[in-house]
Amino acid sequence: MSYINRQPKDFIKSLQIIHFALLAAVLMFASYVAFNAKDRLFFSYQEGKAFLYLAIIIAFAGNLTSKFIYAKLINQIPKDADLSLKAIKYSTAHIFRMAMLQFPAFMCVFFVWQSNNSFYFILVGILVLMMLAIYPTKNKFVNDVPLTNKEKSLLEKL
Repeated sequence: MSYINRQPKDFIKSLQIIHFALLAAVLMFASYVAFNAKDRLFFSYQEGKAFLYLAIIIAFAGNLTSKFIYAKLINQIPKDADLSLKAIKYSTAHIFRMAMLQFPAFMCVFFVWQSNNSFYFILVGILVLMMLAIYPTKNKFVNDVPLTNKEKSLLEKL
């Protein structure tokens, strides 16, 4: 039994749950660090230049890598593959994309933890907004993955 035929209504829902779980992990870690270091936190973009530049480079590289890997994995989906394989490949591409944004967010939270500088929470916020912007929907799946007309009509019923 294939992935899409087993639970056709739950394909996008399960990917959305994974998306929110990955996003929640970043937010919970950031909340934990902010709560435990609330008395020692300060805001400065002048101190700890090494962490600052490293955080910006990691965030920028994570964003570029997420876009590159996602595009590469989506382009590897064969046009003549069945819908279940396309759904699996799309899910894989999306999870890799989220992981490439999640890593820099975790690193920025770690920098807050190590330096007590809350400036890095700005980068975490930007990365979280990027993660929210790529929220998986049926329309994004239809637009990103090469589907036949039969597959599109099947997805409209979901």
